[in-house]
Amino acid sequence: MRRILMAAMVCLLGSFLAFAAPPPKAVYVRCGKLIYDAEKPAISPAVVVITDGKVTAVGKDIAVPAGSEQIDLSSYTVLPGFVDAHIHIWSGAFGQSVSEPLAALRGSKAMSYALSSGVVGARVMATQGFIDVALKDAIEDGTIAGPHLVPAAHAISIPGGHGDFNAQPPYLPMDDFYTPLHGFINSTADAEKAVHLQLKYGARVIKVMASGGVLSPLDSPTSEQLSPEELKVIVEQAHMAHVKVGSHAENIRSIRASLDAGVDSIEHGSELDQAAADLMKSHGVVFVPTVFVVEESVANGVKMHFPEYVITKVNALAKTHFPSFQLALHSGVTIAAGSDHSYGPGTGTVRDEMITEVKYGMTPQQALISGTKTSAALLGLEQLGTIETGKEGDMVAVEGDPLSDIHALEKVRAVVFQGKSVAPANRQ
Repeated sequence: MRRILMAAMVCLLGSFLAFAAPPPKAVYVRCGKLIYDAEKPAISPAVVVITDGKVTAVGKDIAVPAGSEQIDLSSYTVLPGFVDAHIHIWSGAFGQSVSEPLAALRGSKAMSYALSSGVVGARVMATQGFIDVALKDAIEDGTIAGPHLVPAAHAISIPGGHGDFNAQPPYLPMDDFYTPLHGFINSTADAEKAVHLQLKYGARVIKVMASGGVLSPLDSPTSEQLSPEELKVIVEQAHMAHVKVGSHAENIRSIRASLDAGVDSIEHGSELDQAAADLMKSHGVVFVPTVFVVEESVANGVKMHFPEYVITKVNALAKTHFPSFQLALHSGVTIAAGSDHSYGPGTGTVRDEMITEVKYGMTPQQALISGTKTSAALLGLEQLGTIETGKEGDMVAVEGDPLSDIHALEKVRAVVFQGKSVAPANRQ
């Protein structure tokens, strides 16, 4: 009798669990034209089925699953969600000093704007106070809306270098600020410690400032900041943890030193030569050229209230920046799209980067590859980059055909993230 009773209870429990488990949620998306993989021919018309956030079917003649939600994008071109390989986090106006809690709150608004712009993945190339790590965790646990993030935490730099915006006078004690925890180093021992601390507190990519930069007040893009020995230690320690290294390297000396150290990507690369381009291609080093931010700064620096030192530096930089991009492109270097923007609501996005890449020589197809598949691969976000069975159900619908006119990216009409509709945003 006891065995019969136990068997009955097991059957009853199984029936209860089967009844209680919600059925898989299916979303049936009609697409006018589907660029499911930017390297392959588009399908027109097409259907995508997303079940529990994952793509389960892609094709032309697919039956509507019973009880599925239907999204009609048949008037638009549908693409994979965009991936921005180089962003920062908006915390307010340039030069404004804010507390870390306020910066995090504003950052959450920026990440919502990024997602609404069709960005489903991004690599944050340095913040202060591990804010990018906190935002990543908040997005993953559902506290806030935003794309998948790959955070760098603090960039590894030197006191007075790119990334040092501290304007305090020298007689104030700053020993607690200029530390490896905050990314500041003065030796190979500091470099090793800085990598370990960024990783300990959540970094999933390491950012190094091999050269000076434009926005920082105390240095120049023509200067070198980290020694070859420091760069090699940083790369060695990061790679031991299976974490990639991206190098901010504007001048050719810093580019060469970064390549010799074994970095995984060159950021900006404003002074490439043929030897460096060939080395990048042969070693699979990805180039993130950030052409939009340079063009925008040259054209609108005064309107954006940039200080005179920024305008002077960016105008000088632009003379070699765009030719370097074209050299890398013609040399067959792998290029990922990074906007170098912080996603303040209504500001530039990776869509602007792809449009600018076309202006300086890419085909629209090459630009779409750079902002989807290539960036996703660089970030290690293998579930992104294409719309295919088993991948995450992310897509962007635009008005027009970006393969014939890249400016169609300016007209986003729908965003789907993990099978859920997101209100679309376009630049103001």
